[in-house]
Amino acid sequence: MPPDLSDEGLASLAIFGVGLYGFGLITVGTALLVTEVILPAVKEVEFGLPSGYRMATAVSSREEALRDEFDRQRGDLELCAQLLCDDPVIALRLLEAAWAKAAAVWKGPVTPDIRTFVICQLVDLVDLHLHNAGRIRAPSAGGSLLTALDGPERTAVVLRDFAGLSPTQIAVITNRSVDRVRADLRTGNAKADAQRETP
Repeated sequence: MPPDLSDEGLASLAIFGVGLYGFGLITVGTALLVTEVILPAVKEVEFGLPSGYRMATAVSSREEALRDEFDRQRGDLELCAQLLCDDPVIALRLLEAAWAKAAAVWKGPVTPDIRTFVICQLVDLVDLHLHNAGRIRAPSAGGSLLTALDGPERTAVVLRDFAGLSPTQIAVITNRSVDRVRADLRTGNAKADAQRETP
């Protein structure tokens, strides 16, 4: 049929056009809303395994990474423990406890940097062991060069010469002033040199 070109027909066509235009705007607005608001939220929902399983897997992976790092550092840390504690069996037990304690509270990435933190725990445990055993590590004649040193000197020398820590790091680990640590290093090295020169 031919279009109605009367005034009423033109008005109806105009209303119909405005309605189509409005419907188009609503459709475009809805599409934008879905794209900008709903889809990003959907992207954050992970499909697949339950979140508890993913968390357990992440914890298991971290524990495995910590075990691997400990295995890499074990020889170095065992020697450090034996230099700090004369009894090798107790030294190993204290090292295992130090690593377990460090692994439980270490929040950083699993890198070789955890070594200093483990040594810090180890020093605390060695001191606690000696205190609980009712003795203070005192110098003794004979044995290694370290046996000639008292407790703070021995700790400072081992941490400086073996572990490669700075006096500032040693001061933090041993809860002593930097000047006191430097004095321990001086006297400890002097005693070790004197022990070395003794026939």
